[in-house]
Amino acid sequence: MARHRRPGRARPRARAASVLAPAGAVALAALGAAPVAAAAPATASPSCTDTADVCVDLSEHRAWLVQDGRATSAPMPITSGIPEDPTPTGTTTVQRKERHHVSKESGRDTPMPYSIFFDDEGRAFHTGSTTRPSHGCIHLDPADARAVFGTLEPGDEVQIRR
Repeated sequence: MARHRRPGRARPRARAASVLAPAGAVALAALGAAPVAAAAPATASPSCTDTADVCVDLSEHRAWLVQDGRATSAPMPITSGIPEDPTPTGTTTVQRKERHHVSKESGRDTPMPYSIFFDDEGRAFHTGSTTRPSHGCIHLDPADARAVFGTLEPGDEVQIRR
């Protein structure tokens, strides 16, 4: 079954995996060992299924871009919702993206750059403080927010775990 990818759109792979895999394949072939798939797996994302495109672990305050159950990015520090307005857990999909979104929820204009909305309540991944909690959104530092924005597309699967 096809995943939520545009035809011809390649997902970025973890650099170490792309650099080390050929050498590992040569070494395994030379030794007559098991296929490359039996080699040590790439860094796995925490408790998300292999259908996730992004995996969030609220208890670890980290998120990963993932493909086929394996991390394709380094762990990204995040902050999430306050107890009175928590970030929901579960599986959802990317609904829309807005590069220059401005929220009016708090009665004032609040910039939310690189917003990737994942629920009907206006919660999103976006650039924000990774030291202060949010009102249900997932804050990423600017470089990570750009990377997530550039990678995820509407329909991609979001898994949020505690």
